[in-house]
Amino acid sequence: MSMTFSIPDVLAYGAGEALPNRPTGQDVSDAAYSTAHGYPGGVAALASRMGVNANTLTAKVNQQNTTHHLSLREAVAMQHFSGNHAVLHAMAEALGYTCSRVTPDQSGGDPVEAVMHMESAHAEFVRAVADALHGGRAVTGNQVRRADAMAQEAIATTCHMLALLRGRMRPAPEVDR
Repeated sequence: MSMTFSIPDVLAYGAGEALPNRPTGQDVSDAAYSTAHGYPGGVAALASRMGVNANTLTAKVNQQNTTHHLSLREAVAMQHFSGNHAVLHAMAEALGYTCSRVTPDQSGGDPVEAVMHMESAHAEFVRAVADALHGGRAVTGNQVRRADAMAQEAIATTCHMLALLRGRMRPAPEVDR
């Protein structure tokens, strides 16, 4: 299970800050093309890491080509090897979602630890927001990034807590028919 939220760029980034490596509204095929062609060494270097033919990969990310198509497995491999997850974000955006990396559960299945991790993460998020807003000054990009990171941790620990609860549910009683 995952939770997502989205903050418009105009609220998340200051006037002098660089935007993320994926332009808002980028089409999935544009993202695939940019990922392949933006890889250091170009498509040939990325294809080599993926274990595929460079000409074939070039054809598969070419938006004008109607005969070769990038498979889902290839799209995942391309993003894994390139470290550029623009295709994932473009797909999520096209479906009305956003994506964020989450940390693994740190509680080891202990419900008390899970609650403590969740509350600690929530407190860190509140602290980051309060620090940014304290004094009525303009909020900096670093403050927004810190709050964003803390929000992602709070979301992740909340999801871990819900997963732990679901795992401890007793089975529903069987209904006689």
